[in-house]
Amino acid sequence: MIRLNSEEQGLLADLEVLLAEAEPSAESLPTVLGALRDALKGERAVAYGVDVGPERYHASYSHFVGFPLPAATVHETLEGSMSSVSDPWGWFDPARPEPAQRNRALHFRSLAETEARQTMPLHDLPAVEVGRRLGLSEGELETVRERALTRSGAVFRQLGVENMAWLRTLVCEGPALLGWVGIGRAEPFTEREQRLLQALTPALQRRLTMETRLRESGLMSTALEVAMEALGRAAWVVSSSGRVVHANSAGRVRLERGEPELMELLKRGAQGIPCSGPLTLTPLRTSGLPAHYLAIDSGTASSAAARVHALSARWSLTARESEVLTHIVQGETNKTIAGRLGCAERTVEVHVTHLLSKAQVESRSALIARFFQTS
Repeated sequence: MIRLNSEEQGLLADLEVLLAEAEPSAESLPTVLGALRDALKGERAVAYGVDVGPERYHASYSHFVGFPLPAATVHETLEGSMSSVSDPWGWFDPARPEPAQRNRALHFRSLAETEARQTMPLHDLPAVEVGRRLGLSEGELETVRERALTRSGAVFRQLGVENMAWLRTLVCEGPALLGWVGIGRAEPFTEREQRLLQALTPALQRRLTMETRLRESGLMSTALEVAMEALGRAAWVVSSSGRVVHANSAGRVRLERGEPELMELLKRGAQGIPCSGPLTLTPLRTSGLPAHYLAIDSGTASSAAARVHALSARWSLTARESEVLTHIVQGETNKTIAGRLGCAERTVEVHVTHLLSKAQVESRSALIARFFQTS
């Protein structure tokens, strides 16, 4: 096993510090990418994310260093190359990279050499080992090879990098791809350089995880949070990989119960797999952020009346308090409730105060959570 020498260890430490301390912004990742290119003696550097949408792949973000073309042109070329979900391009599936490729630095021959020699892409490895490193069987290798040369080849030529070898890592969080990070140059990379990128991959993972969380936080505006609470039923914002980004009060209660069926429905729905049952999903789109979905349990409302009846007896509610509770869990304001019941808004406020006391909670959101949590 090749160990990093003191100079390489120093480079690694410097890059890890840069990744950890660079201010999170659209401008900082290119700086990090440039430093990585210099450390690995590369000519080009690329980092991009993939938005796995219901119909097409899209580049959720992209950064390029060392290209003579404008960054916008490079991005458009990359974006234009992304094909339908049913036919992933290149040597990996962006929707779910093979475990063998996740967070692993791999050294690829140039496109020109691969075509000319009709050989496999990874440097100095037999086909069986290439398949193992890429998570592919021998039978799949040739099919994937032809597809990769066709699809990726066109993009490489458009960008003028068909004669470059590439050292790249698929930075993943579990099965989800956070980013493709690669360095290209005319000369093949050394085993030491490959090991340096491998050693740096955990720091890249931490960085790209943080960037992903920051993009996701921009999705959750106060307005959306309020709207989700006002639904009066369990709701979640889910990423395309099925990870719950945010939940309203009723949704959090469901998650805390640890319902495996619910998690499977959320994951399948976010991946575009038709699901039976009361769950409805609506796409949420925000610039720079992969597709997310608003998932709502439409069955919650249908069971609310029975739950109100049961809790009215348990909490010793009056008939009017039960009516107010019904409207509260549907997300209605005191003013709206007053209009529906034909009374003053101040009267509704009194009923709400009594409800909070009888349910032994201190806020409206806690009342809704208690309502859905109580068996």
